[in-house]
Amino acid sequence: MLLTAALIVRDEADHLESCLRSLDGLVDEIVVVDTGSVDATVSIAERHGAVVAREQWRDDYSLARNRSLDLARAEWILYIDADEQICPGDHRAARDALARETDRLAGLIPFVPKVGWTPYREFRLWRNRDDIRFQGAMHESIVPAVTRVAERDGLSVEPFDLLTIQHFGYEGDQRAKRARDEPMLLAEIERSPDRTYLYDHLARVYEASGDSERAIATWWRGLDIARGRGSRHPDDRLVYIDLIFHLLGRGDIGDEFGALVSEALEAFPRMPSLELAAARYEFVTGRPVEALVRTTWLVSLRQDDLIGTGSSYDGRVFGEWGWDLRGLCEFALGDHAAAAESFRRAEAANPDIEVYGVRRRLAEASAADPAR
Repeated sequence: MLLTAALIVRDEADHLESCLRSLDGLVDEIVVVDTGSVDATVSIAERHGAVVAREQWRDDYSLARNRSLDLARAEWILYIDADEQICPGDHRAARDALARETDRLAGLIPFVPKVGWTPYREFRLWRNRDDIRFQGAMHESIVPAVTRVAERDGLSVEPFDLLTIQHFGYEGDQRAKRARDEPMLLAEIERSPDRTYLYDHLARVYEASGDSERAIATWWRGLDIARGRGSRHPDDRLVYIDLIFHLLGRGDIGDEFGALVSEALEAFPRMPSLELAAARYEFVTGRPVEALVRTTWLVSLRQDDLIGTGSSYDGRVFGEWGWDLRGLCEFALGDHAAAAESFRRAEAANPDIEVYGVRRRLAEASAADPAR
């Protein structure tokens, strides 16, 4: 066998069918470790011919994931979750490429964490070896094991762009996830209080369940950790970006917001999401020229420019949001024809937002009659 898909599940009947269908024609084997489902999850897995094992949940994701690896029989492992799907593509080409590999230990697969966001590459594909196992009770990772084995055995870890995984787990009602994740995240923070990623994840759990104030307080706790460390960690940017965009969504764009954006850009320059936030702040504080420079750069970016950055971005940053803000800057500066074109692009990106069309028509009228 060439490829095994390895999953752990619990009450995933709403997602699992679509996930397993997306694997048709790609994998030779599906291994599903169930950690206590009471819905139709197991029967769905069995209907798709999966190897199903039941594992008692012990508040440790690595234990369950490593059980799925123990059962896998193929040469390669594809790590995927029930709320994810392999995007349509040339599965035969992907299999042929894997079959030809000799010196590759693992492949970094494009991963889209939210609908409408840009992909980045994740460790999702590796050779089936006993010395590659997950570690960490929560936010478990295969990366340390893959890195160690690759360095020891002189094997490569390279992008594998013939497959893309789309995550759907942030769609719909998130209250059940809060009940599941909040106690585990709080326990993990007790064990690893300096991991800013944990604070960001916990804040997003609160945000998704509608608890804005607790989300903001948790992000600020994460920022305090980042500021006190003395050196930057890549995960710190998540705390900055997610807090900033949450504040943007609430309309909290005051002096404290501007200082936060400046601090974030100093720590992580040229981050597209931060550039948009900075441009928004510059515009509302009467600096459309500076904001226009930033938005012009943003709308010029392509997905290929972003996939290797290690981050995912809301596509609206380079699409409707970027074009709309650019149009506002151009209109404020008196370039009504350019503003009309920018608003048209924003409208084309999302026709459901009526204000884009209103702004386009106003800009077109102003361009046609400069006296307006």
